[in-house]
Amino acid sequence: MTGGQAGREVDAAAGAGVRNSQAEGIGRVVALDGLLCWNNLGRNVVFADPEARPHSVFGTTLFPGEDEPSQYDLDVHAIVHLPELGLVGVLNHIGLLRAFQRAGIYGPAGERLIEPASHWWFAADVERTVAVTGRLVGSAPRSDGGAGVLVSAPLNAVPEGGHIQATLCATDFGEVTALGLVPSPEGPLIAAGGDAKVALFPLDETRLRAPKWEADVAFRVATVDYHDGALWVAGPDCASVDDYNWEQLSGGGFAALDPADGQEIVSGPLPEDVAWGTGGVAVAPFGGLLVAAGRTGRLHVMDPAGEASPWSTAPLAATSLGIAHMAVVGETVFCGFNRGGYRLFSFAQLTPAEGR
Repeated sequence: MTGGQAGREVDAAAGAGVRNSQAEGIGRVVALDGLLCWNNLGRNVVFADPEARPHSVFGTTLFPGEDEPSQYDLDVHAIVHLPELGLVGVLNHIGLLRAFQRAGIYGPAGERLIEPASHWWFAADVERTVAVTGRLVGSAPRSDGGAGVLVSAPLNAVPEGGHIQATLCATDFGEVTALGLVPSPEGPLIAAGGDAKVALFPLDETRLRAPKWEADVAFRVATVDYHDGALWVAGPDCASVDDYNWEQLSGGGFAALDPADGQEIVSGPLPEDVAWGTGGVAVAPFGGLLVAAGRTGRLHVMDPAGEASPWSTAPLAATSLGIAHMAVVGETVFCGFNRGGYRLFSFAQLTPAEGR
């Protein structure tokens, strides 16, 4: 069922920053504790409040005047909160982690330019990264096949500008395509997704231990979310299609798993036009619902239990906008696309009844 208005465009704060030949689009959209952050690809990184009002912008490069290197420099793969250090970290394609003082990010609403307080070097080409206990946990570099997980040394032990040492572990799991954190009384757990499987790993000071469980799913896992006591995973159909060929990725499914033992709570298929692709987040839990972004900017709203009919918003475009990057903040969904221009959209009042 279709209906409802399309998303509302908000100020993406793309005016300030680097200029190069990067195709205009949004790279990452991330909801942290009291912050909404996004990457205007090749241009800048924006730090905003939960209403998407920009407060500060990072928009410089190590490679001024160099086209391709500056694109990689402002191609963000992760934006993470490091509360133990009072920092927000921004990790780019080449492995540079810039760290911004959390207290310095907020100021009067506006596009205030800021610079990082610290920087370190991590591995390059890490597509999925989470931060926990003052360190990084990332998928192995795609350029090396992506098998296993990197667990970094504590960042407060790394000298300014230094290289972050990391331990490669869980290589038997194979390629890691999604990562997430699951809280537990025994300490943080790392959920890893791969091709048709999910595993939950305890984390010690240096590495992942043997998994608590491993579960099969009917898709290639692209997103992992711990929400309302369950582990929600989703992804495109399992196929011999590389994530970089995003227009060839389609359909797929979702599942909610019990974090205690990996047993399936609920699962189902997804619409064929979900905007999957490398590093993207095209599906997310939304209260008791799921939302999925389609290629043309249509947002699909689904009841995982099947008690309410699915419905969709109006599209934003007539043709594909590329890979979706989405975050949920309260009762609002924010979404941008890597080929949709420097445009960020908000979707509010998403209830199944709205489209009827």
